[in-house]
Amino acid sequence: MNMADDTAETTYPVSKQLNITFSPYEDRLILQADRGPHGRLCLLLTRRMVMLVLQQLLNKLPEMSDLDKTPSQYWQDVLKMSHQQAMDSKRENDETAREAASGSPETTSTQTEPATHTSDTDKSAMPDSPPLYLATELSLRHQDKELYLAFKGLPIPQAMTHPCAHEPVLATPLQVEHVHQLLELLISKAQDAHWHLPVNLPWMDSGPGPKGAVLTSQTH
Repeated sequence: MNMADDTAETTYPVSKQLNITFSPYEDRLILQADRGPHGRLCLLLTRRMVMLVLQQLLNKLPEMSDLDKTPSQYWQDVLKMSHQQAMDSKRENDETAREAASGSPETTSTQTEPATHTSDTDKSAMPDSPPLYLATELSLRHQDKELYLAFKGLPIPQAMTHPCAHEPVLATPLQVEHVHQLLELLISKAQDAHWHLPVNLPWMDSGPGPKGAVLTSQTH
């Protein structure tokens, strides 16, 4: 797909299904994607990049949720309801996939949700060693009812020893329920990483602590 990149159009390989895990060895989130004819990809997301993705997705939610047509005092309720519906849809898809797989031979496939972006399998690499990139740039475009999330990256380990260009490596289209599901998945993986990310979640009720407390790891 093409996205505006400063004054030029940049073409990104597209994937409609993402898998995100946490790698303690890298201290990174690893985004895995099958980009069709462009092949598979592993993309390392730093804490800073995850924070940026969360902020940008949250900034786009009001526009995608048509909150300009809703009185401001009801915005939190609308976002809370939308978030709950998105997570209910994810659970239903999970259950349907498990039921469909129950009569099949045991498999190690991580692709359990063909229409969503929220696989939770904790594998850190795909079987045929896809190329590895470090995510360095994020772009978003809201078109019709979809938000296109796109990344540029540097090839690893080549970029660690030689100058390399930032390559357009991945774009994925997100409907509003997928935005909610991706936010929830990133939050969950940030908790696995014990990262402290001060992000305010508009569907969370106000309480004695900050709204972003859900992203703060607990010390035992």
